[in-house]
Amino acid sequence: MSGIGAGLDSVYEYLLKSSILFGDGQQYKMFQDIYSKIQTFLRKGREKCNSGNGFHPIHVNVDMNDGNIMNNWFDSLSAAWPGVQVLYGDVEEAICSHLMYYAVWKKHSFLPERYNWHLNQPEVTFYPLRPEFVESTYLLYRATKSPFYLHVGREILQDIEKYSKAECGYATIHDVHDKTLEDRMESFFLSETCKYLFLLFDLDNPLHRDGEPYIFTTEGHILPLKYPFREKLANLYDKDQHNYMNTHMPGKCHKMGSKGNLPVQMKYLQQVLADVGVTY
Repeated sequence: MSGIGAGLDSVYEYLLKSSILFGDGQQYKMFQDIYSKIQTFLRKGREKCNSGNGFHPIHVNVDMNDGNIMNNWFDSLSAAWPGVQVLYGDVEEAICSHLMYYAVWKKHSFLPERYNWHLNQPEVTFYPLRPEFVESTYLLYRATKSPFYLHVGREILQDIEKYSKAECGYATIHDVHDKTLEDRMESFFLSETCKYLFLLFDLDNPLHRDGEPYIFTTEGHILPLKYPFREKLANLYDKDQHNYMNTHMPGKCHKMGSKGNLPVQMKYLQQVLADVGVTY
């Protein structure tokens, strides 16, 4: 099976991030090729995020041998994909990808571990306070400055506080239907989920204010981008590859999202919420 979720998500993320961190043109070419194939074979729905007709775009799981759809679910780890798209510069597609996860969150107050998009119901119902959706929300806000993502962050924060808070911490949601809890709190809740929520609302954080380039690892560690190190590594590659990286570096946004109140037209937001079964 090929998809954008568990078992594959970190591969995509680290191919792109290592190309940025180390100036590695070979890994960037690999990511470009993979991204093109994902958008061709895994992405379904209308062609454009913010125009046209058809179903709201979604990435599906397919048979890696023939490209046929294998099942009708996505998992919560795939919510990191919009953040990868932001880093790649495809912000409009990131906006579109993020909306599906937002709709599911709005319906259930959390992201179930596995969600059946055909039946519009969770297949695996627990939520261990994962950071992926929060991370993508944070990165989309930094890319677009749309206050919509601050509202999304507030909803996330309020739901965690309302349903997950326990006497000695914040507990895993055992079932998103009845909000029962498990007696455990994963370490990534503090190291990543809380970190991205804090940074989302801390607009004057030194990371945002000082203008120094940095990148997050897949575990939420902050690494500075040291350009002398990148240049040193670039010398290890042949001249053509070095020139390729100088002219095709990630981070140059292909399409930017709206800076207004909503990153998409209201009708498309209403469409994806209605598709998931969100009622007002």
